[in-house]
Amino acid sequence: MSTEALILGSMMGLGLWSLASLAWSSRRPVTMTERIAPYLLDVSARAREIHNPPVDDPLVIAGKVIAPDVAVFITRVDRLLGGRKSQKLVYQQSGRVEPFEQFRQRRAFSAVVAAVVGALAGAGVAIVLALPVLMTGVAGFLAGAMITLVWQDYQLTRDVKRRAAGITEEFPTIIELLGLALAAGDSLPRALMRVTKRAPGELGREWARVMLMVDLGAPLAESLRASAVRINSPQVRAFVEHLAQALDRGAPLAEVVAAHSVDAKADFSRGLVEKAGKAEVRMLVPMVLLILPVTVIFAVYPGLQALEFGF
Repeated sequence: MSTEALILGSMMGLGLWSLASLAWSSRRPVTMTERIAPYLLDVSARAREIHNPPVDDPLVIAGKVIAPDVAVFITRVDRLLGGRKSQKLVYQQSGRVEPFEQFRQRRAFSAVVAAVVGALAGAGVAIVLALPVLMTGVAGFLAGAMITLVWQDYQLTRDVKRRAAGITEEFPTIIELLGLALAAGDSLPRALMRVTKRAPGELGREWARVMLMVDLGAPLAESLRASAVRINSPQVRAFVEHLAQALDRGAPLAEVVAAHSVDAKADFSRGLVEKAGKAEVRMLVPMVLLILPVTVIFAVYPGLQALEFGF
């Protein structure tokens, strides 16, 4: 059996199986009893039987049969990809709400699907261009998997940088509000709760998570240190560490927060000056390559035309 016949036969079989599944599932209309059955599940055994009928769809049955094997295969691929500990820290710093294990499984599944698609595409290209099918298929397999993994890691790193930039921008304002609340006589938990209700940014959501853990019984200092690990900002980490030490030693919190507020404002001002300097350098590119040549042409061309007419 040739490779072309194997590929075409697999595609034809999958298509026929899909058509048979659609015809089997739509063989009769939905009755009124089946429509009202979901609303009577708690009072009627017959409604529960109608709502959960025996599965006879060949595609669904095949999916349930191979689902455990697919799950084991994806788990093994996830283990082969490695980097769980370091990637978990980066994932926490990205601020995504999806569970980390689900992200890893989706990443491994995407890599497997992309690898299979790459192998099929490589085999098709090899058949068309008369190249070695095995080597081209393996190359497409590896290329599909690597491109998918690199793209997902790039998106994760981009989310980390974006979240860190947002936290750095809102940090001076939030700790100023925290200092005002502490100076007004609030305790640290109450001040944090007050600030998180008025701060819709990334840092406010992170500290709202801290207060939720505190309400569930976790120590405040340890929860703040754990949140500092999930935040990719040296300023916030230093502030949280000093705040936790002040809590452990019983030092006045208002003075610590006020000192960090002054430092954060100064760092933010320096950051704005640095951004302005970098933007000024970037502005030289269109200035030198676009605006300046056009200005020179408009200034010199009429003189050249006058000289040409003069002679």
